[in-house]
Amino acid sequence: MTFLTSGQWQAWPLVQACIKAAFLLLGFKIGLFCFEGYQNRMKFRKMKEQGIPIAEPHSLVWGHLQMMVAIRALFPKDAHNHHAQIYMVQNWPKFFPGAAARPPVIYLDLWPVLEPFAFVVDPAMCQDLVQDRLRPRHPQIKHLIRYISGARNLTGWDQPVHTLWRSRLNPGFSARNLQSHMPTFIEEVETFVSLLKAKAPKDGSWGGMFQLLELTTNMTFDIICRVAMNLNTNEQREGPTELQNSMRTLVRRHVIFKNLGTLRLRLSPWWHLEAWRCSRTLRRALVPRIQEQIGSGEQATTQKTVVQLATKEINNEQGASAANGGCNNNKTTPLPQLDKEQYSEDVLNLMKQFLFAGHDTTSTTITWAFHFLAKHPTALAQLRTEHTTVFDPDPRAASATLAASPALLNALPYTNAVIKEVLRLSPLAATIRRGGPSFFLTTAHHSSDNKSTTHYPTDGFAIATGTAAMHHDPALWPRANEFIPERYLVPEGHELYPVKYAWRPFEYGPMNCIGQDLALMELRLVLLLTVRELDIETDWDKWDALQGRDDSDEKPPTINGDRAYRTTNGLSYPTDELPVHVRLRNQ
Repeated sequence: MTFLTSGQWQAWPLVQACIKAAFLLLGFKIGLFCFEGYQNRMKFRKMKEQGIPIAEPHSLVWGHLQMMVAIRALFPKDAHNHHAQIYMVQNWPKFFPGAAARPPVIYLDLWPVLEPFAFVVDPAMCQDLVQDRLRPRHPQIKHLIRYISGARNLTGWDQPVHTLWRSRLNPGFSARNLQSHMPTFIEEVETFVSLLKAKAPKDGSWGGMFQLLELTTNMTFDIICRVAMNLNTNEQREGPTELQNSMRTLVRRHVIFKNLGTLRLRLSPWWHLEAWRCSRTLRRALVPRIQEQIGSGEQATTQKTVVQLATKEINNEQGASAANGGCNNNKTTPLPQLDKEQYSEDVLNLMKQFLFAGHDTTSTTITWAFHFLAKHPTALAQLRTEHTTVFDPDPRAASATLAASPALLNALPYTNAVIKEVLRLSPLAATIRRGGPSFFLTTAHHSSDNKSTTHYPTDGFAIATGTAAMHHDPALWPRANEFIPERYLVPEGHELYPVKYAWRPFEYGPMNCIGQDLALMELRLVLLLTVRELDIETDWDKWDALQGRDDSDEKPPTINGDRAYRTTNGLSYPTDELPVHVRLRNQ
């Protein structure tokens, strides 16, 4: 029986040659892969020989992967990786046996799952990284929001483009402009409060269970849309809209790192199709509003949006450039010619970035704030006392008082301290910067007879500020796991007084979070208009009943005895998006 024709037999040598070439290429790739792994592992061994602290155990085959798997096994499967970082810092003698103190940089050999990471857990070193000797952002953090706002945005731009756009956008996020939007803030927060009240029985008993994050998300989404581009989505009353659904899909499924763990997802054509559909929806909803706002940039209105003020700054730049012969006001630095089409595209990308960061981070923090306050009734009582002292004893009068005197929102020191402590215990983000062969992180050692300096290399590493780890470091924060707002009210020299630069949820430097004033204003206002009228606490019993759990089932996972912990969902949402119930307070 003949299986191949004569023509096919003649082609067989060519097929054999192609197969051999494919195997040779595969062998070359495998060899290259093994050589890269060997180089990477030996880099850590050489650093250790040079006196650089390297976490133990470090395997020549597995690097730190086995160590990290063992640490992750201590926590629930859906726990955020920040919990592992916190564990390493709080238990550093276990990983650095013989060390006299916790190293300021924790190197992790995670190849091939991730590139080598250097987690900086020293506040002064972090400041050096993001401000004193500003390093450019790492491609990983640029990739993180690529599917939401493309490559051209405040996270994707390096200097000087970032600096130029930051100067254009700063007026929209200034305290003065945000105060002009106080009526908008009050209106949206009052809607939020009314929706909470609707879930509380009139007789003062506890209402039914619901997930708090959904309500806080709708509120913050409405606020950022109105402040950024005067777009009234009315998510709280009529949502979720197609706009928010698309944004939430991208946040939950497409804000990911580029690594081996996400490779399968990134290779899926359906995943890319979903991202494209969501992006198309965002474009369709936002472009008309952006174009309208660009055209209304010079209109005399009390409340200016971020787009309007950015357009005004652009016009001022171009006018100054023309007057100075194509240069800016110092007559030395040429300004780029304004490409209106590119400008509109950049504004679209920026608005998508602001919608993402401006609603998701703040809504999550508000949710955590209610959780911590419910667990600490003394702090909650003091918070209510401050609100009654600064404002009218009738909580329903606070909105009118604030509308007449917006600056009163800044006269709440204990409220600010509560918010800072919430952000310390549940920070949502950090930054990742690029290392380099000539960039070393340094620390000085002093003794009675000499002074020495240790140089920590960064070449080939992604340098991350270990914000969550630092915020829980007992060396920086006495009683680090406790909720103590008084840390930010004690005088310098007190044992609780924070170490300089140790609190960094918004980061520092010229690339810090542009919307931090907006977020803090929302947080103050929500607490002011809520806590005196309502009690809010978690309701895990009803949640478990809804999930079909009973006493015979395995106990739900906890961290430090708390059902609510930071998960891998979104930007570290609380467990199950925090099931709660509410009741009206007796005034």
